Amino acid sequence: MAAISSLQTALRSIGKNPVLFLGGLVLGLVTLPQLASQLAQIPFVPTLLQVVTFFVTPFVAAGIYGMADEAVEHAESRTTLSTLTGVGREKYVPLLLANIVELGIVIAFGIAFFMVAAIVAISLGVGSLAGGGDLALGGGFLVGAVVLGLLFLVFVVVNFFIQFFPVAVVVSDAGAIESFGESYRLVRANVVPTLGYSVVQLVVGLLVSAPVSGFIFFQTFQNIQSVQSADGVTPGMVPGGLGFSTVEIAAIAAISLATQMLLTTFQYTYAVAFFEAHESGRPATDGPDIDGDSVIPQFE
Repeated sequence: MAAISSLQTALRSIGKNPVLFLGGLVLGLVTLPQLASQLAQIPFVPTLLQVVTFFVTPFVAAGIYGMADEAVEHAESRTTLSTLTGVGREKYVPLLLANIVELGIVIAFGIAFFMVAAIVAISLGVGSLAGGGDLALGGGFLVGAVVLGLLFLVFVVVNFFIQFFPVAVVVSDAGAIESFGESYRLVRANVVPTLGYSVVQLVVGLLVSAPVSGFIFFQTFQNIQSVQSADGVTPGMVPGGLGFSTVEIAAIAAISLATQMLLTTFQYTYAVAFFEAHESGRPATDGPDIDGDSVIPQFE
């Protein structure tokens, strides 16, 4: 199976290039402040950090994809952190622009979801008033639910076909817009293998992120139970919002950092391995230049 073959390639590349984990660690450090500020319920800071992260992440992500490309494409050589900085500088702008395009797609679907949901809510309210206050869940509600379901399905399908756009930017030297078309063509020609690839990515993502999400859910539940059952809680014992103490936030941050390092390393390398195995018309390339000016092969 193609997805399994690419998975083996990715795992072999990671085994020969453990420095890839440092790339994942760097990305984890970039996103860590946002998570910590969210858990601490600091006003405005998470939103500000989210904006900063949006503009910083393309540099790190491009660098990790470049490292993964070296590890997968040139099994006889080793990738280094210099690749991360070199490719990050070279591909920052096109990847940032591609991310902005993806954000536009997400916003467009979000607006469509909001409009349909608002229409359904208004229809239910009008029906409730006409029915003497009873909530009317009739044909209009069913139609709205079907439309929302179809919108979600279309959203999933669109993301399925464009999921390789960041890899195309780095590995194939595609432009911000061109990368979406290249991802679409690759997936369209390999629908079944891409389905297998996506399932592997989803399963691994759920398994690796389970410790963080499980710990957050458990601690949130425990803190809520503690607040509800305690009569005399001294001020400062239980913080507001999610109710995480400083120690709990530090523990979650540490687990999240380790999880991000593992997951990013695997997902990025697997994406590059699958992309390179299925990209059509790609010419053979030599290894990276020894002078370090070109850290990844260029494709015309």
